[in-house]
Amino acid sequence: MADKGEKPIIHTLRDALLHFAVKSKKLASPLLEPFGRASEPATVDDDELTALRSKLLRIRATLRDAESLSVTDRSVQLWLAELGDLEHRAEDVLEELEYESRRSAQLEELKLDLLRAAKNGKRRREVGLLFAAAPARRLRRKIDGIWARYEEVASDRRKLRLRPGDGAPRPAASALVPSSAHPRGCGGLHGRERDAKRVAALVRAPPDNGRGYAVVPIVGMAGVGKTALVQCVCNMADVRSHFDMTFWIWISQEFDVVGVTRKIVEAITRSRPDCDELSTLHELIVEHLAGKRCLIVLDDVWDDNPSHWDCITAPLSCCAAGSTVIVTTRSKKVAKMVNPKLYHLKCLSDDDCWLVCRRRALPNINTNIKQELVEIGKQISKKCGGLPLAGEAAGSALSNSISWEHWKEVLENGLWAGSEAKNLVLPVLKVSYDHLSSPLNRCFAFCSLFPKGFVFDKDVLVQLWTAQGFVDAEGDCSPEVIANGYFKGLVSRCFFHPSPAHDIGEGKFVMHDLYQELAQFVSGNECKMIQHPYSMKIDESPRHLSFVDEESYSVEEMHLNTFRGHHDLRTFLFIARTEQNQEKMTFRTKIPSELITDFECLRALDLSNTNIMELPKSIGSLIHLRYLALDNTTIKTLPDSICALFHLETIKLNNCSSLTQLPQGIKLLLNLRCLEIPHSNIQMPSGIGELTRLQRLPFFAIGNEPAGCGIEELNELVNLRGHLHITGLNNLDGAQAATANLWNKLGIQKLTLEWSELTNFNKPLCDPQGNAVGGISDRQGPGFNAAKDQVLKCLKPHSDLEELSIKHYNGSFSPTWSGWLPLDRLASIELKDCHNCEELPPLGCLPSLKHILVQSLPRVKLVGPKFYGDVGDIASSSDRRVCNVFPALESLKFRNMKAWEEWCGVKSEHFPNLKYLTIARCSKLKLLPKFTSEPKLRIRHCDLLQMQLCQKYRNMVKHIPAQSEISYTRIMEGDILVLEASCSYGA
Repeated sequence: MADKGEKPIIHTLRDALLHFAVKSKKLASPLLEPFGRASEPATVDDDELTALRSKLLRIRATLRDAESLSVTDRSVQLWLAELGDLEHRAEDVLEELEYESRRSAQLEELKLDLLRAAKNGKRRREVGLLFAAAPARRLRRKIDGIWARYEEVASDRRKLRLRPGDGAPRPAASALVPSSAHPRGCGGLHGRERDAKRVAALVRAPPDNGRGYAVVPIVGMAGVGKTALVQCVCNMADVRSHFDMTFWIWISQEFDVVGVTRKIVEAITRSRPDCDELSTLHELIVEHLAGKRCLIVLDDVWDDNPSHWDCITAPLSCCAAGSTVIVTTRSKKVAKMVNPKLYHLKCLSDDDCWLVCRRRALPNINTNIKQELVEIGKQISKKCGGLPLAGEAAGSALSNSISWEHWKEVLENGLWAGSEAKNLVLPVLKVSYDHLSSPLNRCFAFCSLFPKGFVFDKDVLVQLWTAQGFVDAEGDCSPEVIANGYFKGLVSRCFFHPSPAHDIGEGKFVMHDLYQELAQFVSGNECKMIQHPYSMKIDESPRHLSFVDEESYSVEEMHLNTFRGHHDLRTFLFIARTEQNQEKMTFRTKIPSELITDFECLRALDLSNTNIMELPKSIGSLIHLRYLALDNTTIKTLPDSICALFHLETIKLNNCSSLTQLPQGIKLLLNLRCLEIPHSNIQMPSGIGELTRLQRLPFFAIGNEPAGCGIEELNELVNLRGHLHITGLNNLDGAQAATANLWNKLGIQKLTLEWSELTNFNKPLCDPQGNAVGGISDRQGPGFNAAKDQVLKCLKPHSDLEELSIKHYNGSFSPTWSGWLPLDRLASIELKDCHNCEELPPLGCLPSLKHILVQSLPRVKLVGPKFYGDVGDIASSSDRRVCNVFPALESLKFRNMKAWEEWCGVKSEHFPNLKYLTIARCSKLKLLPKFTSEPKLRIRHCDLLQMQLCQKYRNMVKHIPAQSEISYTRIMEGDILVLEASCSYGA
């Protein structure tokens, strides 16, 4: 056994040998290139790879051509499905070959570092197996299998071409019934009285678009009742009397300028024109409409080409003043093209939807029906989500039998379980789907993995679509930009709507239940959503699989071994219906290591909200993985094998409070675009700066250890966007802070700068080299403050920043703030726990600032003119002067300002738009200035100030409540828990 003195020599010799092995392999690699990169002889030559890529392109072209056809032949459908399977297999093999060519070159140095750190032979053997090459024979078998399958599939259709008999061009509007000015059916509109009045007013209003006629676009999802509403408006007496002539033209999907113009001429002349010359058709329109006040309805418009619109409406300028064109459409893009001021028709209330359903279910029965039927009917109509078309379909399903048993059966089995309701509604909705481009088709069908009522996060969907390869490359545009365009396209066509429970800027959206049904219908066997434990076993082989939480899941552990053998799976998601907190784990399950190995084609893996504590080391075998989400889990470490997943684009670790560090080799994930880490205390290894494609990095923790992450790593991360929260700024000097170059991170919208909270003033601090520099009490002099000011000055962001938060800063603001200007787009600023600051920065000059929070600045005694800023001396980026102080400010909050005694210098022109003023725990403040905007006051725990206000308003108090009349509510005021007292007075 070697003694202690020999151990360092042995370790050094071992490291030298390992280093030599790595270097020699790299030097020899060019010479060994003809023989293959792996240790086994090469089995795939360049010609074969080229042929495989060529076949893949041909298969893709054939499948894309098929997407434009309506294929009804079952054998052709099966052939196309087999071709799609072959496309995926070829993709996987080509990607695996590419991976193997990069594996040894990129992983050897990491392997060396891990072997150096290995403490025993068992660990060294584990490291050796982590990054082992895939057996060449296995790749050879896969390629041979693809060629054999290709020959078999190709023999069914010569040269991979669809024959003329395989399918006809997809019909444009087979599910749509032409409309006219006369409403179908009997009975009036339910719940549309207010909409009808508003649209009637818009129709009669004078034009405001610079033309002689007004344009009123009405947009809404399929089946919401746009056509019925316009029919109602056109038949209103005051509307009919306002116009000389009314014309109705049904446009639909088949749109060509001449064809639509012929329709308009036919509607005007009541006869079909016998020419196709556009100028002649325009002359006919002018001849019949000149000098007349007309109402023209263009129903169901799909075309969003502005030049087509201009060409069709060109002759309408001859109409008399006061004429109006009404356009109904499912597309917001079309609506905004014709007029930015659109009218959005929303869904009905549940009560009004029940009236629609009841009219269809009981057309010939009086209102005296049994209350038990009414209650069931209301529950069924509630499932229609306020869509009149769905209400009518539900009524048709109920009309088959007016009995309690039948209605109860419809309620329990689900409205859309029967074919009747589906046949009435889904074909109408599918017209919208058929009108989408192929990439949007795929993106929408993927949404079938999510349950009804789910709140979609736009950014998460974009990441998942990108991971699956649904995003087609477009020049130099990033995949995120293109995928965001896809999402906006679906929103504009009413497939998604902003979530009413969230702010518009949060990027949260919902989908109507019927569109969710449509997504499941069009996705077929490609996607499978499991919502019940008893349906864990699946007979089909879906490519995308999701689990949706149910109450029973939290009681018993889910067993996932039933999914072994699904080698072609590309998506495996655990989905929580609602946002989860850290204490609640929705799913109880174990992830078998063998299961991970089985999912060799996986692109997206989401294990969020499960009770897993570690990832199997076998995750390193998922070489195709792009998306990995572990949010809200108790995972403690990430295995080193994750660093071999070169294609990984997204890692989500939000609310993983047990995770304390990231793997050392994470810098190898050069394709990483999103790294969401759980908290600011996590240890980030050096090398993060090499991940130059990173776009989302919410937390950036500056490390104190030599192997930790320094702020200079931010220099190359120029693609960052969204929110960036930098922590650990205490031990920096100005030169170090300047290396971050925050000013060139133009995509950052919100910036949080946080210094560590110093609670022990006598605790020795260290510089970046680890040398003690004394306690905080020794560092309060001018030199210390100047150094802190210089750090803040060197962290200057770009001028278009929208939100700023500064925490635990111990310098001063005034000398630094002017160096940060201009910040003309800054809308929100927070200053928290800045214990050494004696005055506030001059914020009054910021023209877009709407929200200010100042909390826990215990040395500030005066708020006065310096806070408002000498705006005459501060330029903005547009070289104009701000005419008043805080011109856009709406909300101003001061909390926990213990030394604040005086607020002075407010003039009548200051704070012109202030709406809310909150002051809490400012015990020394006595008086408030007078604001001409008269903001709403919220004052708590400010004894002197409240005393003055009570004296001022004591004559207005009519009743002093007794103790029993007062109720208390616990609320959070920022980081402070307070009790709010309230009482109610009797009349």
